[in-house]
Amino acid sequence: MVVSAHPLASEAGVAMLRKGGNAVDAAVATTFAISVVEPFSPGIGGGGFLLLHQSKTGEMKALDFRERAPLKATKNMYLDPQGKVRPNLSVNGYLAAATPGTVAGLYEVHRRYGKLPWQEVVQPAITLAKDRFILSQQQTWRSIKVYEDRKQVILNNPAARAIFTRNGEFFDPGERLVQRDLGGPLAEIAQNPESFYTGNIARAIAQSADAKGVSPPTWQKTVV
Repeated sequence: MVVSAHPLASEAGVAMLRKGGNAVDAAVATTFAISVVEPFSPGIGGGGFLLLHQSKTGEMKALDFRERAPLKATKNMYLDPQGKVRPNLSVNGYLAAATPGTVAGLYEVHRRYGKLPWQEVVQPAITLAKDRFILSQQQTWRSIKVYEDRKQVILNNPAARAIFTRNGEFFDPGERLVQRDLGGPLAEIAQNPESFYTGNIARAIAQSADAKGVSPPTWQKTVV
């Protein structure tokens, strides 16, 4: 059995079981897939927790891969020179980002307990991102249309606006959503998850921040 907040993500997990994978393979595939089909869920830019029960030994394992503050974060990073809070800096933009733990956490649990190849469990998410999927008719609290309060922030970001909106409006249920700009990094993560923290993906994030005149705190790989 695979249970998640979206049927396409659950199907990704079930596909791993049908291929002879185990529960960890299914969990990893489902998590990567849901970061595509529910764009506002914590995906590769987020973090989480994992509990693993080993039926043969009765052992219970726990893994904490929640986001962490970057090493160069300071208590005054959201204040202006006069010590006043700069509005929205902690919720929008580069300085709002913590060090993501999802990729490191999923790779660690898969490295220890997974059965199928890493590339194989990431592939369903890559396919969903690059080949499009149909937005669900059933609205949930993670559905794109629910996030009207974030629309202006998305419209102010040219890349996000091009992906999630058309003529200034979110795509409707029943329409297809393609996220090729997400599919590319996922494909790179499938080849080398370390790239997300120290390779091409990390460099692209840093270069994008530099181009905007922002100096974000350095990302440091989450310890798992």
